[in-house]
Amino acid sequence: MKKITILFALFVFACATTFAQDEAPKEGWDVGLGVGLDLTQLLQINPKVGAGQDNIGLGGALTVFGNWKKDKHAWDNSASWRVGVQKLGGGQFLFNPDIKQPWQKAIDELRFDTKYGYAITENKKWYAATQLSFLSQIFQTYAGSYLKDITDTNIDPISKFFSPAQITYSIGIDYKPNENFSLYYSPIAIKMIVVADDAIADDQAIDGDGMGLGTSVHGNPWRTASDFDNTLFNFGSLLNAKYTRKFWEDGDGNARIVFATGLALYFDYLQGAKKDDNPNYKTHIDTDWSTETAFNVYKGLQIVLTTNLFYDWDVAVQETDRDAPGGLSGALVRKPSFTQQLLVKYAISF
Repeated sequence: MKKITILFALFVFACATTFAQDEAPKEGWDVGLGVGLDLTQLLQINPKVGAGQDNIGLGGALTVFGNWKKDKHAWDNSASWRVGVQKLGGGQFLFNPDIKQPWQKAIDELRFDTKYGYAITENKKWYAATQLSFLSQIFQTYAGSYLKDITDTNIDPISKFFSPAQITYSIGIDYKPNENFSLYYSPIAIKMIVVADDAIADDQAIDGDGMGLGTSVHGNPWRTASDFDNTLFNFGSLLNAKYTRKFWEDGDGNARIVFATGLALYFDYLQGAKKDDNPNYKTHIDTDWSTETAFNVYKGLQIVLTTNLFYDWDVAVQETDRDAPGGLSGALVRKPSFTQQLLVKYAISF
């Protein structure tokens, strides 16, 4: 499945470039802000038998970008935070009657990217560039994705800000033929998974057979409960492609549909050494593929569909099992992870 995913992603970008128009990007600042909201709510007082229970869900997405271009300089910046929490039922919590029904996390993803380039050709389409990316989360989270300790026994959280965090820094060449498309390649790319909190970094990843996977649940090296590393260090190459396109534009440049996608592929040169330490290690290409399709309803008001496909052999994920309680089998596996979110969003650019 991993190979099919990568080939399909490359095919999409190959097709996308055929639609790119050969025009020079505009100079100056291009800044935009988008705020999305996802809200569900249900209140039942003295409900009929079998009618369900109270629930409330709050979610949203905040995105901001600022791109600057002047002469031979180009600087692209973007940041986003996707978040969602929910509470099912009310009163006392089923698994611990001593506490009230707790809030549970649905999604929590913080991203930041910045890339600077200096034009090395007269047509200003090829740039010597450097890029920095950051990925983490905000809320402190406990087992079961709850935002508080449901056991009330002072257990350690399973994640929080900078535990984990993924940081990528690279130097390479950026091809930007127009405002819609960019293709960046770096043969010198450092990628780190950082788990700053020791109590989280020593949480061993266990598969469905109860066997350790050789890493923590977040991907940092794990040998024993007292012998682990807070940081996984990778050195390799990075391919990063981004494409945006507007469909059904009117005379004022307003589009009915706006599509944006970004694909990052990373290969670690040090995988041979990792295989020596872990015989089960598999050669792979880290994949992070995101899309956003915005349907403009009225003057910046949008219905937005976002997706993200993620695969990294170093980072085990929770296995989905629709027949298990909560939809998860409880095992950690090395498989692709897919996320989809639908929300109402207001976007403005200036």
